[in-house]
Amino acid sequence: METNRNWTVLFIGGASGTGKSTLAYELGKLYGINVLEVDDIGQALKAMTTKDIFPKIHYWSTGINWMDIGVEGNLNWLIDVSKEIIPGLKAIVDRHIDDKVPIIIEGDFIPPEFTLSFGKPEVKCIYLLESDKNQILQNYLAREGGELQNYRADISIAYGNWLKNICIKNGINYIESKPWNTLLDRAIEILK
Repeated sequence: METNRNWTVLFIGGASGTGKSTLAYELGKLYGINVLEVDDIGQALKAMTTKDIFPKIHYWSTGINWMDIGVEGNLNWLIDVSKEIIPGLKAIVDRHIDDKVPIIIEGDFIPPEFTLSFGKPEVKCIYLLESDKNQILQNYLAREGGELQNYRADISIAYGNWLKNICIKNGINYIESKPWNTLLDRAIEILK
């Protein structure tokens, strides 16, 4: 398998339950590169700030229940958090480009247009799409156990469709998660 790398920063975005983490860690192992999860950045920002500075990151701390705001409300929250995280992501990417230290950054909160803002070949991105709700349900079940999470899967489908439309509009790479057994090869092909 060809493992030459022509990028320094690789974003792997997509909705929850699509296989982003699995792909990111497989690519990280293949290339010998660390993976940074955007959720960790969000948690750090939440711990170090207040809702006055990052209102969307602190949104659930206000007593609002994510089950009460509907799929559209959750979709808007995902988009808004993505926008709030941009300055932190940009600082991380800039450092890795300046220091020539490769990294893979994966997560739900990576706005597609942001990945294009660098205009440098050192920054690449792939967005994963899983359009089969049942597959997302099974992915959650395998990862977390418990009951089937239909509402959460509906949110993931809505966010995935929104991301896909943004990718199409901007000529950004996206691929279907399935078939799983070829995902790594298809991702490597896109990165060439």
